[in-house]
Amino acid sequence: MSDDAAGKRRAVPRWAWNVLRLVLVAVVVALVVWRVDWGAVIAAFRVDNLWLLVVAVLANFLSVLLKGAAWKAVVDGLPGLKHRTRYMDLLSPLMVGFLFNTILAARVGEIAKVLLARRRLARRGEDLSTTVLLGTVVVENIVTTIAWVALVIIIGLFLPLPSYAWIITAVLGVICLVVVAVALLQNPNRQVPPWLSTGSIWRRVTRAFQRLWGAVHESHASLRDPRQMSRVAIPSLGTWIAQWAGIYATLGAFGLGYVGWGGAGLLLVTITLAQSFPILPGNLVVFQAAAVVPLTASYGVSAADALAFSIVLQATEMAVGVAVGFIFLLFEGVSFKQLRREAEQEEEALET
Repeated sequence: MSDDAAGKRRAVPRWAWNVLRLVLVAVVVALVVWRVDWGAVIAAFRVDNLWLLVVAVLANFLSVLLKGAAWKAVVDGLPGLKHRTRYMDLLSPLMVGFLFNTILAARVGEIAKVLLARRRLARRGEDLSTTVLLGTVVVENIVTTIAWVALVIIIGLFLPLPSYAWIITAVLGVICLVVVAVALLQNPNRQVPPWLSTGSIWRRVTRAFQRLWGAVHESHASLRDPRQMSRVAIPSLGTWIAQWAGIYATLGAFGLGYVGWGGAGLLLVTITLAQSFPILPGNLVVFQAAAVVPLTASYGVSAADALAFSIVLQATEMAVGVAVGFIFLLFEGVSFKQLRREAEQEEEALET
C-alpha cells in the first residue's frame, strides 16, 4: 500500500475522533447547563483561605519536580548512557510535556517531551533513540502507578475509602506488577513475549509494540538494582503525597476541611483515573465529574460547592502545567505549533 493510501486511511479515524469529541462536548455541556444551578455555583466561589491555594499550587509544582527526579533515575539507568543526565535536561522537556497534555486532548505531550529530551541529550553526546526514551517514560509511569497503588493502600488502612476505590487500585496494581515482572524476568535477547506477538490482525500494532517493549525492557533492566529502584520509587511516591497534600489544601481553602485526608485520598483516586483517559482538552468536564461525584455521593457536599471546588482544584494543577510549561517552552527555542507537528509525525512513525 502506498504512503498516500495509508495516510488517507489514517485520516478518517482522526477526523471521526474529532467529531466524536465535539459531540461529546456538546452533550455534556447541554446536560450541565440544564441541570446545574449556576447562581449557586457562582456563590460557592468563596475562598476561606487564599494561602491554602498557594500551598496547593506549590504542592503540585513539587509533585512535578519529583516526577522529573523519578524519570531522571530511569534514564540514568539506561545501559547505553555514557554519563548521568543533568536534571534540567529532563525537567524542561517534562514541563513542556505537561503543557501539551493540558492543552491538547491526546497524549502528544509524551512524544513532545521525549523529542526535547533527545535533543538536549544529543548536545551532550548521548545518542538515544526516541523509542528508548519513550520506553523510559513508560517505565516511570508504571513505577509511579505502583507507588500510587501503595499510597492508596496505606491511606485505606488508616482512613475509610469506598469499596470501588479498593477494587480499582487492586486491578491497576496487579496489571503494573505483571508488566514489571515480565520485563524483569524476560530473556534480554527477546524483544516481546511470544504470547503478545501473535495474531495477523494486529500486525501493525505488534510491530510498534515490539519496538516499545524492547525499550521498556531495557529501561526495566536497571531496576534490578535495589538502589536504582529506590531512586525511582521514592520520588514517585513523593509525587503522589504532594498531590494528595495539594488536594487537601484546596479542600481547606473552600471550607471543606471536614472531608479530611480520607476524602482527599479518594479524590486522588478518582481524579488520577480521569486524567488517565484524556478525552477533552485539559480533560475539562471529566475532571470535574471525577471530583464532584465522590464529594456529593460520599461526603454530602452540595453539587454547587463541589463543582466550584473542582474548577479551582484543576486551576491549581493547570497553573503548573500551562504557566510554567510555557516558560520552559520559550527557553527551548521551538514554537508550540512546530513541536506539535513534529510530535504528531513521530507518533505516526511509531505506529507504522
